[in-house]
Amino acid sequence: MTNQTRRTALKKIGATIAATCASFSLPVPAQLFASDNSKKPIRLGVIADLHGGLAVDAETRLDAFLEAMKEIEIDALVQLGDFAFPNLKHQMFADKFNAAHENKIHVIGNHEFDFKLTREDCFKAWGIESAYYRRDLDSLRLIVLDGNETGSPTQSGYPSFIGDKQKDWLEAELKAADRPVLILSHQPLAGPSAIQNATEIQELFTSYREKILLCLNGHSHVDSLLQVDGVNYLHINSASYYWVGGETRMTYYNNPLFTTLTIDPEKALVTVEASSSSWKGVSPTDIGYFDRDNASSETIVVPAIRGREVNIQKNEVQTKPFIKEPGNSKTNRSLKVMTWNIWGRLNQDPRYTIDDETARKRTIDIIRQSGADIIAMIETYGSAADIANALNFHHYTPSAGANLCIFSRYPLTDIEPLAGLSSFSFIAATVNLPDGQKVRVYDIWLTSGGRHVVEVKNKELSDRDFCAGDDLRFDQLQKFLAHDDFQMRIAHSADTPVIVAGDFNCVSHLDHTRGTRHSKLNQARILPIKVSRAMHKAGFSDTYRQSNPDILESTLGHTWTTVGMGYQYVSGQGFVPVKKNPEPEYRDPYARIDYIYSMGSRLEAIHSTVITHHPSQSERSFPEFPSDHAAVLTEFRIRKL
Repeated sequence: MTNQTRRTALKKIGATIAATCASFSLPVPAQLFASDNSKKPIRLGVIADLHGGLAVDAETRLDAFLEAMKEIEIDALVQLGDFAFPNLKHQMFADKFNAAHENKIHVIGNHEFDFKLTREDCFKAWGIESAYYRRDLDSLRLIVLDGNETGSPTQSGYPSFIGDKQKDWLEAELKAADRPVLILSHQPLAGPSAIQNATEIQELFTSYREKILLCLNGHSHVDSLLQVDGVNYLHINSASYYWVGGETRMTYYNNPLFTTLTIDPEKALVTVEASSSSWKGVSPTDIGYFDRDNASSETIVVPAIRGREVNIQKNEVQTKPFIKEPGNSKTNRSLKVMTWNIWGRLNQDPRYTIDDETARKRTIDIIRQSGADIIAMIETYGSAADIANALNFHHYTPSAGANLCIFSRYPLTDIEPLAGLSSFSFIAATVNLPDGQKVRVYDIWLTSGGRHVVEVKNKELSDRDFCAGDDLRFDQLQKFLAHDDFQMRIAHSADTPVIVAGDFNCVSHLDHTRGTRHSKLNQARILPIKVSRAMHKAGFSDTYRQSNPDILESTLGHTWTTVGMGYQYVSGQGFVPVKKNPEPEYRDPYARIDYIYSMGSRLEAIHSTVITHHPSQSERSFPEFPSDHAAVLTEFRIRKL
C-alpha cells in the first residue's frame, strides 16, 4: 500500500467494516459514556515496536506514520514501547515524534534497556517524568504502565513484571477513575508473552472491569484480541517486523503498520483502523516457522492490524478479516460455499417432523435461506435427489444412498471418485461459473474412529494424549493430500482455486492455543493437531478462523453438537428428551469439527459463519434445527486477474 493510499484509508475511519459480527462482552457501563454532544470523539494515533536502531528502516517507517497522522485530526500520539534506543545516536526518533503533536504518550519497552540504558535515559530522551502515569484526554483516562520491573521469582531474560508499589498505585487509580479507562503497556497483560505476574494483574482488573475499556499493548508483534474475565486485551502489531529467530531472525513487513484508535462517547463506539501490508522477502510460512511446536498461530502472525469496531452499548464487535486489496468490485464476483453434515437417515425420521414439516424440508429451508451456491454435504444418505430437485441445483453423489454429495448452483464437470480412495470419504467435482472461472471442490469425511472428539472435555486426558488420538484421521488425510489428482489441482490453484470442505471429526490447532488457554476458552487446551496443521502446511486457509480471528465466546464456531442439555443420544433412537438431566455422551457444544478450507490467489474469504438455527427459531436449536452438526457458510470473493 502506498503512503497516499494509507492516508486515504485513514480518512475513512468511520467507514463500515464488512466483517464478522459477534457478541463481545465489554462491561464498561453506558453511563460512563455520557450522551453529550460536547464530548467529541477522541482519536489516538498508535504505533508499536518501531525498533529504532534495530530495524534497518525504522526512521522511514516513523516518517510514514507521522505523515499519515498529519492528514487526520488526532488528540494524541501513542508509542507502545520498543520505540528507539534512548541515547544520543537515536535521539532523532524522539525529536520527530515529540514535534509532531502537543500530546505525546510514551510507553517504555524492554529494548529501551539495551546497552545498559535506563529509565532515566528514557525520561531525558522522551521528556517524560515517570515510567508509569495517568493522562486524561477529555472523557477518556489513559493509564500507562511499566512492565519492566524486577521482582518475579521466575525471572529470566528481560524483566517482565509489575511490582507491588506500581500495583498499589494502579489499584488506587482504578478505584478513583470517574471515566472509561484505557490501559497502555508494552508487555501484554494477558495472552502470549504476558508479564510474569499477569494473573495477579488480571484479577485486579476483574475487580474494576466496569471501568476498563480496553488494555492495549505491543511487544508480541502479533495482531490479536482476547478476553479474560470480562476484560479485553488488544495486541497491536509491530510497525516493522515479526521475530522468527534462527538465521532469518526478522521477517519484515513491506509497509509500516500503525493504527488509530477512536473512542466516540456519544455513540459508545471504539474503532481500530485497519492497517495492512505484505511480507518483504521471505514469510514465516516460507521458512517453516509454523511447523515449530511453540510457534504462534498463523491467524495472529500476519502483516496487518485488523480493523475492529466495538459497540459498547450493544456488546458487539466487528472484526475485519485480513484480506488483500478489494480492487474493482465490477471485476469480482461473490461465491457462497456451505459444508453440512445433515445427520444421515435420522434427518428423514418421521419423529423429527414438527408442525407437519419434515427434517429434510427444514434442511432445504436452511440451505435456501443461506444463499449457498455450493454445498459439500455429509451423511446425505438418500436425500441427495430430493434436495437437488428442491433447490434446482446440479449435484454429484457416488450413489443414491451415498454419504457424500456435492451440490452446485452451476454446472459440474470432472466428476469423479478419486482412484484408490474410498468414495465414502472423498469425492470431487469442478464447479463452472458463468464467467468461465472454475473452482475445484473436494467433499471429505474423516473417520470418527480412534479417540472421539467428546474426549476434549475429559480433564483427565492430557493434551498430548488427546492429540495422539487423531492419528487415524491424520493417516487418512495424508493419503488424500498425496493423491495425484489433488496434487495436480493444487499445482494449478492460481488459475482454478481449490476448496476442501467437510466433516473432519477433529478439532483445529488454531482453536486451542496459548491465547485460548489464557481466555479459558475451548477447554483451555493447547492442541497441535496434526490434521489441521497438515492442511495449513499444504497451503490451505481455514476460512472460518481466517474470517473470525478473534476467538471469543461468540466466535468459537462450535459445529458439534447443536443438541443442548435437554436431550441425550440413545443408540437406535437418536436424540431423545431428558427430564432428570443425566450425563449423556453427545449433547451440548463440544468443538469445531466441520471446515471449509481454500487455496488460490483468486479466492478470498470475506465472511464466514456457523448456522445453528432454523429460520423459525432465534435461540432454540434442536430439534427444530434438523441436524446434530451446525452448517458452515463462507462467502468468497473471486478476483479476476
